[in-house]
Amino acid sequence: MTSVLVKGTIRTFDPTCPTARSIVLRDGVVAEINSENCETDSVLELAPGETLQPGWRDDHTHLLSTLATRCSVDLSEIGSIDQLLQRLAASAPGRNGWLRGARFEPSFLKEQRNPTRVDLDSVATEFPIVLHDQTGHVAVVNTKAARELGVPEDSDGVLVEQEDILSRAPRLDWRDLTQAASLTFQDWAQKGLVAITDATHTNDASSLQTLGELLVVCEGPQITAMVGADRLGNLRYGDMHNGVRVGHAKVMPDVAVRNDISGLIKEAHEKGFPVAIHVMDIDVLEEVLQALSKSAPPVATQDRLEHCSLALPEQLDRVAELGLRVCTQPSFLLHRLKKYVLELSPIEQQWLWPLASLLDRQIDVSLSSDSPVVPADPEEWIQVATDRPIAHSEEISDSEARTLTIVSPMEVGMPSDLLVTVSGSEYGTLASRN
Repeated sequence: MTSVLVKGTIRTFDPTCPTARSIVLRDGVVAEINSENCETDSVLELAPGETLQPGWRDDHTHLLSTLATRCSVDLSEIGSIDQLLQRLAASAPGRNGWLRGARFEPSFLKEQRNPTRVDLDSVATEFPIVLHDQTGHVAVVNTKAARELGVPEDSDGVLVEQEDILSRAPRLDWRDLTQAASLTFQDWAQKGLVAITDATHTNDASSLQTLGELLVVCEGPQITAMVGADRLGNLRYGDMHNGVRVGHAKVMPDVAVRNDISGLIKEAHEKGFPVAIHVMDIDVLEEVLQALSKSAPPVATQDRLEHCSLALPEQLDRVAELGLRVCTQPSFLLHRLKKYVLELSPIEQQWLWPLASLLDRQIDVSLSSDSPVVPADPEEWIQVATDRPIAHSEEISDSEARTLTIVSPMEVGMPSDLLVTVSGSEYGTLASRN
């Protein structure tokens, strides 16, 4: 049994004991907090100005999409379809033979529309091209890609919420995927991210297998992965599957409309899964609240609303009554502000991405990125949550924002790899100090 006494400035985020002078780590877990006299194998003194605390969790991300975006042509700064096509023409297909582009925003293009199959054919017809918009919910393919995916060639090539079709494309080459994972995990570690929740609605057992294989090859964060509510199979909530914890059953209302959203929720609950439901507007939120009122989650679990980006005050009252958790993304206010100002009324802007209203109702909240839609940068979420560009009444305190972002308060039994050291804006791990 190995033990380390860590002494210095320690922030626990436990409201009953928010700070500590020391902790004892035994065999890689927190064994004691604020111990005065104890024998350990070694002592680690934190440097002046350095703090030890729980690391951050990105509670809603899409890991494989994030890695795919890193392997794609970046179209985020493109201002017109002509510029987009020029960027693609100057790029080459990846090792799997497909040219991928990502992160374009049609409302920011001069033409105010998506590119089409015909547009992409002007770049190439001899190899497949697929583009993904900033939200990840819209893709555009050229004729070659349409043929390989089985998309009718008389279509415009614009695919909305068609993940099942897009999944027919060949996977990224494993070398490209692992290289992207290594770079991404390094970047996240430098930001203090120690855990993520993958919220992809097409996840199934094979997806969890892939995520676990990435963790074997690349040192990465702790991963919890939601599973599509229609793809639960023999998986069980809370179990470990190839090193990945099985999370909530994910429901996409736009997809579930064809499958009966109430039925998916009820079936997931009966299988022991709480549900996490994608909610981006008032009408969908209303439908979801009605469905959730008819089926209770398993004992000791919480159903979740993902995003809850636009909500009426009276709807938030019902969110509280149902005991729902909300996972939200403050950084959208920074990265999509122009779109919100253009498309939403002043009244709607005041209801946008609520935070203070959630906490006032004692609703459990966690912050996240929705990467690759916006960057996985906890300090950015915290900054925007405390200093919003619009709807200032929804701002919360820095302390509140940080509490909503940590992986969990420090407690006995917490693994030491979920703890980070902080000095200024620099994050580190305890393992790197030994």
